[in-house]
Amino acid sequence: MTWSVTIGDRTFTDANLDGNAYAEEETGFPAIVRAVAEETAALKGAAGLSTSVLTPATGPVAFTLLATPPPGWKAGQVLRITSAGDATHFMVGTISTLVGSALTIEASFAQGATERDDWVLTYPLFTEFLERAGGTITGPLKIDGHSPALNAPPGQYLNLRMMRDDLPHLDFGLDDAPLSDTAGGSLIFLHTFDNSGAWTGRPLEVNRATGEIKTMGLNLQGYALTDGNLRGTRTSIEDLGEISGATLYIDAARWNALAVTLTGDVDFDFAALGLGFEYTRRFLITQGGAGGFVPSWTLGGSAGEVKRIGGIPNYAGQAPGVVTRVTAEVWGNQLRLWEAEESP
Repeated sequence: MTWSVTIGDRTFTDANLDGNAYAEEETGFPAIVRAVAEETAALKGAAGLSTSVLTPATGPVAFTLLATPPPGWKAGQVLRITSAGDATHFMVGTISTLVGSALTIEASFAQGATERDDWVLTYPLFTEFLERAGGTITGPLKIDGHSPALNAPPGQYLNLRMMRDDLPHLDFGLDDAPLSDTAGGSLIFLHTFDNSGAWTGRPLEVNRATGEIKTMGLNLQGYALTDGNLRGTRTSIEDLGEISGATLYIDAARWNALAVTLTGDVDFDFAALGLGFEYTRRFLITQGGAGGFVPSWTLGGSAGEVKRIGGIPNYAGQAPGVVTRVTAEVWGNQLRLWEAEESP
């Protein structure tokens, strides 16, 4: 009966145990036992030691091993190299070259800022997480059998980037200090890039505290949708506070609903959209001060194409504290208003 078995990078067959071949130290039964022992040691993580004096760094890093490594070590294998005396000093990367006891890895993770000479090199097969606190990770990284834990200090931008043809294609991450063009709060975000690697925007933002979708924007080209916007799985209210004698600009990027207290006559000026798009905003308008303040409604600075549906409240005669609810609909290049004064 013929058979074969591969242990590490060595294959044994029935010929290795046939007759006197059984006793051959390098190819027979002793070799099989040694291969099993080496692989078992590697799988437990006790794989190699080095006293090379090094400061953790990304990129190519060279080690001199204290002994010949297990036969299973080969180019492309992921290793974790940790200081025996200070586990906060470590590197993670793939084997680039291995000749005898001379090992070079391409490190993608690096932590620790001082020299160490007590390195333990292991397979990270059964490590649940590889942890990285702050900094930037660059270069290719292949990790099998566990998940990376990427930690960043508060306020530090943190993301995982997917590349295509050496160009950024997709970012996913967490942002405790959002960019100025985004909604405030602690966000989960998704970035997209075009085929040249240029940033095209944030199509998704989720408030981690509430689970609310804050923004979803689409901007496709060619034969598909060329614009779009969704803000909020629930109606998001923007509290404007007291506004006096000013022009308040409204566009599709603002919140779904706005609350304002009038302390002067205010012009609500809406941005028109191209044909095929519309947006609706709701207002809760409260008379402040002495009351009697009158809002005006314009579209792109003009009262043309603005129509008020139904009765128009007598704003000038409203007392302090009176509330009016308004629904404003921009339909392409038209603005339609529905206004209703609440009963005291």
